[in-house]
Amino acid sequence: MHIQQIDRSKLSQYATVSIAYEVTTELHVCPIHNGLGGLRLVEKPCSPYVKDYDLLPDCHPLYWTKQFNLDEWGLFLAIENGMYVGAAAVAPETEGTATLWDLRVQPDARGKGIGGKLLDTVIHWAKDRDYKTLMVETQNVNAPACTFYSSKGFILETIDQHGYRDSLVENEVKLIWSMDLKLSSMKKEKDEW
Repeated sequence: MHIQQIDRSKLSQYATVSIAYEVTTELHVCPIHNGLGGLRLVEKPCSPYVKDYDLLPDCHPLYWTKQFNLDEWGLFLAIENGMYVGAAAVAPETEGTATLWDLRVQPDARGKGIGGKLLDTVIHWAKDRDYKTLMVETQNVNAPACTFYSSKGFILETIDQHGYRDSLVENEVKLIWSMDLKLSSMKKEKDEW
């Protein structure tokens, strides 16, 4: 498997990688001591359904060129045996901060480390451009993504129970994660000693 940086002319290939996944659990926001002790996320089973962000209005990768200037974005495709098995997009946001806009792995290729390799590529891309922080947004209906980002060193910064008010996903909770890229560099250097 290798990862190739692409430009917007290859978004149609990028879009062949499915982002759909089956939701079988949801993370519920539970206040500790009526909220004075903070919040915790508790994973609970739910009636299974398929979530596909590409079906939401203006979310499909082919719409991105109509919404954003992708000239400064990092776009990546993971290719294995001539097949597109994963993709990632990282967007410059504010000075010092980049946002992992999208990370997807084909359903039959999940659990094989492709997402981790794409994330490593995104982190390297962001560090090469002197970004200090990498942000990513997930939802409470994507417990596997939350577990993945937490295991990779991201810190949960924001739990916004009303982050999608007046949208098609208004019942979901917006979760914002961040990674301090300076700390991740120091940790890697320490691990290499």
